Amino acid sequence: MKCEKCGFIPNPGDQVCMNCGAKLSLLNAVVPEVEEVRVEEKKDNKKVIIFTVIGILVLIVVIFLIVKFLILK
Repeated sequence: MKCEKCGFIPNPGDQVCMNCGAKLSLLNAVVPEVEEVRVEEKKDNKKVIIFTVIGILVLIVVIFLIVKFLILK
């Protein structure tokens, strides 16, 4: 979150705005860090799902080719 007085983005845990000296609420210092972690987790989950689907498709193609060319000769 930003400082309500000047718009400066404080570091997590700051109790006072380093730009204007205004007192920051505890939520302003903690919430952005939590929100950033959640966004990163969602991005990581999407990557895992995409790579898993690609891996399964590659395995299906490899198994199909093995069956077609080696077993059904």
